[in-house]
Amino acid sequence: MKKIKILFATLMAVASVTFLHAQDLNSAIEAYNLGATAAQDGNYVTAIEHLNQALDLGNALGEEGLSVVSDCKNLIPQLYLRHGKELAAGGKGPEALPFLDKAAETALAFGQGGIAEEVTDLKSKVFYILANESFGKKDFVAAIENYNKVLALDPSNGIAYLRLGQSFINSGQEEEGIEALEKAAEMGQKTNADRLLASVFLKQAVSAQKNKNWEEVCDAAQKATEYADNVQANKLLGLAAMELKRFPQALQAWEKVMHANPNAKDINTTYYRLAVVYEGMGDKANACSYYKKIANDPNFKSIAEYKIKTELKCE
Repeated sequence: MKKIKILFATLMAVASVTFLHAQDLNSAIEAYNLGATAAQDGNYVTAIEHLNQALDLGNALGEEGLSVVSDCKNLIPQLYLRHGKELAAGGKGPEALPFLDKAAETALAFGQGGIAEEVTDLKSKVFYILANESFGKKDFVAAIENYNKVLALDPSNGIAYLRLGQSFINSGQEEEGIEALEKAAEMGQKTNADRLLASVFLKQAVSAQKNKNWEEVCDAAQKATEYADNVQANKLLGLAAMELKRFPQALQAWEKVMHANPNAKDINTTYYRLAVVYEGMGDKANACSYYKKIANDPNFKSIAEYKIKTELKCE
């Protein structure tokens, strides 16, 4: 009789455990179904909550819960990603970022490939939008921060480097700006980057000219012409080189100015500079030629006649 009682008790215990397992499995399946339904309705946050609950229940069941666990692991990262995408598309970039991070985090934990790469691409686009918004508001500190975040995710983004360079320059950080613009040139934005770099060095040359620091004017103007061979940069380079008695360098600069626009209103000023440069080089024939070009200009008539008749004795 005692053996029958023990056997009955054992059977009852086994039945109880079996019942509890079945109950837990049903709860896990129910939680999964609630999550799947919420996902179909676009209620991603609610769906993820139910699926995480189903995942915990499934893990607790061991082998019996493997199917539920597998289904949850397949779906959870996708829902984080989907919700992040929708938020970003709706202009809610900052709100999208935590969900995108969770998509990458859970995909890695659950062994899903492809999602991390997609998240990286999406995050770089979100940061780029945020950076552009800050740039438009002239909040260059925030713009710099977000362009750097873009480049941490997408190091080959030439436009981000270009905008980063502009942001640095506009906030008074010229060295950092030049470095970023040079990087932009390497990443396919050479034309735009060179134009901006030329502008930076031209401004430096103009600033140095105000203090009559001709060495700095010469150096900055030379760099400006290397990026964009424009008239103003060559004029400054020509003036600085003349002051420094670097006549061959000055000649090259003033010839570029002359050839850029032979009909310029101030062409006689250029002729005068060329005459002075040739005279400094000891080239009397060319000096006389250019002094003769300005002999009838009221602004240069006196000096031209003196050079032609008295000092150089031009033929």
